[in-house]
Order: sequence, then structure tokens, then C-alpha cells
Amino acid sequence: MTRLLDFDTPSLVSLLPREAATALRQAATMVVYGDGALIFSRGDARPGLSLVRTGAVQIGNPGIDGSFVVTSVLGPGQCFGEMTLFGNLPRTHDSVAVGQTVIDHLTPTAYAAASAAHPAINQAILGMMARRIYALLEFSDDLRRLPLIVQLAKTLLRMASAGSRGTAVQANQEAIAATLGVSRVAIGTALATLEGQGLIKRGYGRVAIPDRAVLQQWVADRTMLAPIDG
Repeated sequence: MTRLLDFDTPSLVSLLPREAATALRQAATMVVYGDGALIFSRGDARPGLSLVRTGAVQIGNPGIDGSFVVTSVLGPGQCFGEMTLFGNLPRTHDSVAVGQTVIDHLTPTAYAAASAAHPAINQAILGMMARRIYALLEFSDDLRRLPLIVQLAKTLLRMASAGSRGTAVQANQEAIAATLGVSRVAIGTALATLEGQGLIKRGYGRVAIPDRAVLQQWVADRTMLAPIDG
């Protein structure tokens, strides 16, 4: 499963002590969804926190032209719906099952009971939300200020796992285009330009980054903002 913009956040479950994660699972109602099933729709006012147990959930919104702009793909241990739980706000995106997916749903009452018994739950949620907002602010600035080719390069770096000089992103052009909310043709043109400069190498369903440091420097030279290490 290609993970797009998950805002570089660790999963909620990974931030919790084992007993707290177990308490959340035990307080939840488990529901199994088939591939493509709509879990929640934009505007849904039902509050609650949802944890992905297995499978994946695609978060995004359909456009009037029939396209679907993907914001993120969440995997096991990640959660969604926290804004409805803490802010009493309607949902801003559709959430759709990718493959057979098992979700643990917590009502506000169930969440309150679990978090009262395990205060680490609220602390983990707060830290996760702060990371998401932080990344969203950065992404919003990129959309307003940077040309598409630089946005694309930053997105590829975000999607690639760190740890070696040569990395690869497992994603096709359609998925990357949906992430940035542009056409596949526009992404194809931008990818071709980056490839022509030797910064990436395209393959079937993947984009290789021959030298991560070189691409990072290329982006830094064009963002005109001091990078933040964090």
C-alpha cells in the first residue's frame, strides 16, 4: 500500500504504553469494511475516534469532475476522527477502506472512560495532533509559494524512507497527482524534468531517488526558507 501524505506522524498506538493501547481496543467496537466501503463521509457529524486495526483507510474528497483528491492513507495503529471528538466538528473528508479493513470505533463516552483510566492516551493524542498541524502548515505554505516541481520534490522526499543515500518511493503517477491535487499530465511533466536533471529515476509504480542529499539540496536552493531540522 502506497502511503501518501500521512503528515509524517507516528501511529497513535506506537505512542502508547501497551496497557493503554489495549484499553483503547477493549473500549472500542470493531467493524469490518470491504474494499472501497465508505466509513465516514464529509459533513458527517457523528463524533468519535477510529483506530485502524488492519488494512488501510484513504482520506480525501471527491471533486465535481469525478476525481478524488487524496490527503493521506492511514495504516494499522493510526487514527482519525479526533477533531470530531475534541472539537465537536463535522468531518472534513471522506474515509474509504482500502482492501478489507478492520476499524476500532470509540464513542466519546468510551474514549472518555479509557483516557480517564490511562492519561497517557490524551497526551499521545495531543502530540500526534500537534505533529499533524505542524506538517499541514508547512504543506499549506508550499502550495501557496512553491512551483509544482519543487512541491513534487519535497513530496517525494517526504514519502521516501530515510536511512540510505539511495531511496525509492513506491507510488505511481496517479497517486502522486492525487496527493498534490493536480493532473497526472502535470505530474508526468514535472517528473520528467527532475529525471532529466538526474535527480530521480522513474520505474513502474515507483520513483527512485539516486542521492537523497542531492535532491534535498536542490529543494533547499529553491524554497528560499531556512530548513527546520526536527
